[in-house]
Amino acid sequence: MFTRRITQKDTPGLVSQMGQDLEETHVMVRRMQQWAGETGLGDLAEALRVAARAISEATGTAQDAYRAATDKEGGDR
Repeated sequence: MFTRRITQKDTPGLVSQMGQDLEETHVMVRRMQQWAGETGLGDLAEALRVAARAISEATGTAQDAYRAATDKEGGDR
């Protein structure tokens, strides 16, 4: 299989994909949280709430990283 070294120019695309994956994960975790709450699994629902919040924060950080990477890329030209 062909592999190559990831370069700085790859960063915006990779970070963008991470952000999208995090957003999808957040939706999934929120659905699990809702289900756990509805079925009386309060401790699990609370743990999933905390996880969803952490994922949301990571998504925001990924968005900041994407902006920084694209700003740097634009400045390198």
